[in-house]
Amino acid sequence: MSVRIATDGSATTVTASPRTLTVCVVITTEERAEPSWVPQLEDCSPALRRALERVGLQAGELWLHLLGIGLERGAPTAAELVDAVAELAPAELRRHLVGVHVPAWRALVGADTLEAAARGDRNADAVLLADECYYGGRARDSLSLLLPLSVAQTKKRVADVLRRFHNEVFAAREDELVAQLERDVDAKRARSLSPDALITAATRGYVYEPEPELGRVVLVPHLAARPWILLCQHRTTRLICYAAEPESAPHAQEVRARALKLGRALGDEKRVLVLARLAAGEAGLAELAESAGLAKSTVHHHLVLLRDAGLVGMRGNDQGYRYFLRAEGATESSGVLGDLLAPR
Repeated sequence: MSVRIATDGSATTVTASPRTLTVCVVITTEERAEPSWVPQLEDCSPALRRALERVGLQAGELWLHLLGIGLERGAPTAAELVDAVAELAPAELRRHLVGVHVPAWRALVGADTLEAAARGDRNADAVLLADECYYGGRARDSLSLLLPLSVAQTKKRVADVLRRFHNEVFAAREDELVAQLERDVDAKRARSLSPDALITAATRGYVYEPEPELGRVVLVPHLAARPWILLCQHRTTRLICYAAEPESAPHAQEVRARALKLGRALGDEKRVLVLARLAAGEAGLAELAESAGLAKSTVHHHLVLLRDAGLVGMRGNDQGYRYFLRAEGATESSGVLGDLLAPR
């Protein structure tokens, strides 16, 4: 499911591959904003809970670093990806996990440091865990329980979680979920859009700025962490994991759902402050955090809700991201309220 497009004389492939992300381990302990197939931690078997705890319950960033394995295997099924991870040499799996194949991390902390950490060098491990930018600022959450282990023990824990999650949670619903993803892919591919416009449309407002070192962009729909966009790199490929659209519903039901998103977005004083700041011009995460008097992680959560409501867009790449008010946001919001309140 790919479209090959030549842009400015260089080859860029925009691909929608539904199976690549389907095996990501996703368990939640948070209250749901919308119906989801993702299980609550308390509903998992004791064995799966223990396996998750041994890797880290906040280790979400870790699993994104395995997407490159699926990419290299040609977007396998979930079971095939689990097997592929199990077949990898322990040292190579650890290289994937620490980001040896991620250009951004190589530039940030150095290829030598990453290779040393992959081998189990404790000094290199400490450098990675102390870096506030490495792993998107989530290195301790994602790697602190794995880096102290031997290379073989690291593989055993990661492979065990993947297989248990697939067997106990995902396998029974794989056909249903993949069918939803494939319908989303077909709908996106049917639209006559340029590569840039396709990315922005699929992600509901992310304006991707090309990175010279990455010659390919892969769009991956997911149902695991809606409405989040999950961004990662693998070798010379940028992966953009976007939230697949929910299954179509009757018009009145869709209008109510959109109105609820808008209400959630505007129902917090700090989010209103963020919107007011963006009305004065685009800003980065640190600027927004300073103006709102909040931690960057908290502002990031607010921005996810504002983006999901269609009020805020994002532009940039790993060199930096900026947020802005979507010009269409106010008009679309007025339309939602008009549809909601229209006489029936």
